[in-house]
Amino acid sequence: MRHAMIAACAALSFPTAALAQSGEWEYSASIYGWFATLDTSVETPLGTVETELSFRDILDDLNIALFGALEARRGAWSFIGDLNYADLSSERATPLGAAFSRAEVDTRLAVISGSAAYAVLDTPEARVDLTAGFRFYDVDLDTRLVAAGVPADQTFSSSESWFDPVIGVRVRAPLSPDWFINAFADVGGFGIGNASDLSWQAYGGLGYRFNERWSMQGGYRHLSIEKDLGGRDTNLDLSGLLVGATVEF
Repeated sequence: MRHAMIAACAALSFPTAALAQSGEWEYSASIYGWFATLDTSVETPLGTVETELSFRDILDDLNIALFGALEARRGAWSFIGDLNYADLSSERATPLGAAFSRAEVDTRLAVISGSAAYAVLDTPEARVDLTAGFRFYDVDLDTRLVAAGVPADQTFSSSESWFDPVIGVRVRAPLSPDWFINAFADVGGFGIGNASDLSWQAYGGLGYRFNERWSMQGGYRHLSIEKDLGGRDTNLDLSGLLVGATVEF
């Protein structure tokens, strides 16, 4: 599904209009595309294999991608759940010597997050939410070193699922009746139990409101994961332009 990263139809929660003071439940969802690059670093017994995929590379190698989330809000409280899933393959010339002609890396990454947010500041000038929750990861990573002759191909596989505790902050501020800025950042893992050594993400962008229900946002998002997978130090980094359209209901 070559162009799934551009055309993925999903729901992504963004801080949207100021919450109504009536205490009624409100909801928001978005359709967006994440024009991301992927950097991986995988430790193997023969050395560290690193790959760097541009957005164009990901379009060529992407098998499927899905991104989605929903947000429910009432007063100062918000509850957010989201899903990110990507399945892609890549290859590059190996840095591990003449014995291997190239390295092939298959990556399947599913991330499910759930969090609660509480507004510590809610004024006409800005809304600031503190967030706390979890991020669940399910990762399959297959690294294959293709032999140039002798020895034979070498394959190293890592597959693991785990939870990270996560804390963060979200900010939204109007620039005019139509334009606004929004941002979020969180950090998790902290090496607690089987959690990531460190995971974090950040987004910052600019939005435009068409009317009471519809708005658009564009900005930059980065997600980073550092984890020991199957006894191998592994780093995954996704980053790039994100563009979305939000509906409130």
